[in-house]
Amino acid sequence: MQGFHALGLNHETASVGVREAFALDREAKRRLYAVWMEAHEGELLLVSTCNRTEAYLYGTDEDVAAVRTLLSRHAGRSWPEAESFHFQDEAALRHVLEVTCGLRSQVLGDAQIFSQIKEDYRLAVEAGSVGTVMHRLLHSAFRAAKRVASETSLHQGTTSVAGVAVQAARRYFARRGQPDLEGVRVLVMGAGEMARLTLEALRALAPSVLMLTNRTHRRAEELAQPGEQLIPWERRAEVLTQCDLVIVATGAPEPVLTADMVPPRCREHALLLIDLSVPRNIDPAIDRLPGYRVLDLDAVKARQAAVEARRREAARQARQICDELLHEFVTWYFHQQALQPVIQTIRDTFETIRRQEIERHHRRFSEIDREELDRLTRSIMQKLLAIPIVRLKSIDPDSIDFVRGVQLLAQLFSRPSCEEAQEVRLPEPSVLLERARAQGPCPFVERPAARPERSAADHA
Repeated sequence: MQGFHALGLNHETASVGVREAFALDREAKRRLYAVWMEAHEGELLLVSTCNRTEAYLYGTDEDVAAVRTLLSRHAGRSWPEAESFHFQDEAALRHVLEVTCGLRSQVLGDAQIFSQIKEDYRLAVEAGSVGTVMHRLLHSAFRAAKRVASETSLHQGTTSVAGVAVQAARRYFARRGQPDLEGVRVLVMGAGEMARLTLEALRALAPSVLMLTNRTHRRAEELAQPGEQLIPWERRAEVLTQCDLVIVATGAPEPVLTADMVPPRCREHALLLIDLSVPRNIDPAIDRLPGYRVLDLDAVKARQAAVEARRREAARQARQICDELLHEFVTWYFHQQALQPVIQTIRDTFETIRRQEIERHHRRFSEIDREELDRLTRSIMQKLLAIPIVRLKSIDPDSIDFVRGVQLLAQLFSRPSCEEAQEVRLPEPSVLLERARAQGPCPFVERPAARPERSAADHA
């Protein structure tokens, strides 16, 4: 039976080493899609970022096993059951929406995941591995992400220590009339991961001067970009006279700036120093000197906790939006399942008439002409059906005439020939729609066996 599945590895379930082994670049995804399309009917979307390799699938349990096999062959190792996850139906749908909105990211509210999912969706569309159902699901997820961005503060502010430190400095200088570090001269001390993240955050604000220094000069050179100044380590205290902001992200066991090292300051504004090191690499006594202001890691983390608290509140609002879009998608899905037997009946009736007419006149044409006639009549039939089928699918399922209309269409088009009528037994659409509209858990206890076809009419 067809169902919704989300499976794979992410930062919540698997170690970095395992995630690296199963990571997929763009070309790897294209290769896997090509293999998938040769042997499988399930609708598949592959997602791979630095924190996750996941598959979103509308298909059977056999398709799920095939996805695991496909990813295992790519990685050259067996599927890591203990470090993987597999959600089904409601949980799978919710996972797709929440991942797209940044609710399942390592940094809560990460906005970058939205563009990554959109790019992976584009690759899947190019490969032809998604059909009507997955198209609709992903567009529901995109709508949810846009609403979260516009209606909540989930993506506002940063929660990384380096990002919070830079934002604290930004607010400090904004109060002095220097928004976005305008005209601010900055020195970053260190060349590790924290220093790299700090530099990335600073570059986005474009201070007037950006200087780097590190005990090992070569590592500072590797981090520096054109236009940034490299300062010899032994001049780190001397250059403070040229700075407005200093961020220290070194890993030394003791302070690299002490009170007896720093030069006197007679300027109107204090030099702001931010210490991101553990243990502290800025002597706390400097904060008591005239013209100096020191923020240590505890002060930065207090600001970080405030940002995270705001994001947690915004996350609750974001999940409510995901719930709304999930309910809307489920309503649409059961609407399609109620219509599908009727749509198939209409298609079958037109196809029967088309074949009968070709058979009736086939002796008048050569073999080549018959092949051309078959293509031509099939194209005409698809174009004739495209508009009414699209409009049929757009009918409001809450309309009082919806069920009666579905039953009427079944009766009108259930005669494959003029001589013989067939009774079409339809699932009770009113029951399906009532389930879809009901509040509470997603009604996937009984999964419909029929699957919407992928056609031009479906995608119009």
